[in-house]
Amino acid sequence: MAEYKPKEQKTKYGFRLLPETNQFIEDHKYMTNGDRSAFVSEAVRRYCAEIDGERSLDVLCERMYKIISAEAESHSSRMAHLLFKIAVELAIQNHLLAAGYVDLTDSEMRHIRNRAIETVRKSHGFLLFERALAEERSLSGD
Repeated sequence: MAEYKPKEQKTKYGFRLLPETNQFIEDHKYMTNGDRSAFVSEAVRRYCAEIDGERSLDVLCERMYKIISAEAESHSSRMAHLLFKIAVELAIQNHLLAAGYVDLTDSEMRHIRNRAIETVRKSHGFLLFERALAEERSLSGD
């Protein structure tokens, strides 16, 4: 046996609707099993939610901006720290290499720098030590 549910108390309103608005209701009332009143109630509820959402959109956007900015700043700070560590390691390598090649002339140094720039461009910044070693061996064997 079905449970008895009392009907919700509804308030009756009298509205004047444009014919095209009435046609919208007729065309879409199937969404609420043909109940015009339920359709209009749902439409008003959704429209009010949209209006409230637009009001809170400014607050949400500001909050999202702050969160994204903080996250970007955190990542930026971390990247700067990592780049500093890489620069230190590179400086150590440069000093070690320079100690072994003190008698290198300025023109030889420019030539090495230009070759290095060209190699980095060709490899899109990804250069394995083994490749550089093989290149140096082939040049010294000439």
